[in-house]
Amino acid sequence: MAELRTLFFLGKGGTGKSTASALLSLVLMEKGKKVLLASFDDAHNQSDIFEADLSDKACTLGPCLEVLQIDRDKEIKRYLKKTARNVKNSYAYLTAFNLDNYFDILKFSPGMEEYALVTAFMNLQTKYKTYDYLIIDMPPTALSLRFFNLPALSLIWIDQLEKLRLEIYKRKEIISKIKFAGKEFERDKVLSRIREIKSDYQTLKAVFEDSRKTNLFVVFNQDVLSVAETRRILDQLNSLDIGINGLICNDRMQEGAKKRKTENNFSSLPVQHIPFSSSSLIGMSALKHHIASYNLTFGEILNNPS
Repeated sequence: MAELRTLFFLGKGGTGKSTASALLSLVLMEKGKKVLLASFDDAHNQSDIFEADLSDKACTLGPCLEVLQIDRDKEIKRYLKKTARNVKNSYAYLTAFNLDNYFDILKFSPGMEEYALVTAFMNLQTKYKTYDYLIIDMPPTALSLRFFNLPALSLIWIDQLEKLRLEIYKRKEIISKIKFAGKEFERDKVLSRIREIKSDYQTLKAVFEDSRKTNLFVVFNQDVLSVAETRRILDQLNSLDIGINGLICNDRMQEGAKKRKTENNFSSLPVQHIPFSSSSLIGMSALKHHIASYNLTFGEILNNPS
């Protein structure tokens, strides 16, 4: 059985990430690949493109294509509920405190959006692990970059929390493990939880960095602002040791019009062009017609191993 391959579509808002990811989903569907297309963008563009009322429950739109829309607010509530449950289990003796009130406030704290999206991503990878492709239509650049930066940033804090917890042990002379029947049992639930979270983020960081299982594509247009933002995305992801597998140029000009030489800006990466369409690419028939008219295969980027 083939391993699930995850494809992320990033880029400046309005460049055509949703259209590009929808087109590729249909190309893979026509090849008989089992595909889940998940929109992480609150703009709900996939609902408009497919003319379907999408929700966080997968909707079947083809013989082997399902599409869903992540509900970010619901994911935040789910994440906080799970976190509250873990805290209550670790601090069951603090009956005088109403932890629910604190978690009601936490949902407004910075970082909740990316934590919620990361949790949603991990759940999708588990639930749809038997599929061939998980295609994710990402939100605009700022949130997308925070999403990919979350594992590395969280590991920095978790390492410090682990050191602090061990220092508390040392200073208070607390024995962290007891021996019974030749086995060792962890007594400190907090330290156990810290190490569990650390392991989760180490795994997620490895997933983002593994180009065999995870591919990132940046969608851009041939204008100065779009090219500049694409360069910024490449630089920031490179600093995280996350590589880009290819670029998708969504052509906004008719054939024969003056175009910039995009290959000169990104000479080290393959570029897949999506030809200009004089009509809106809305609805399954319009998308399929565009694919057939230009024989779109996305082979330029899908076959790039780097």
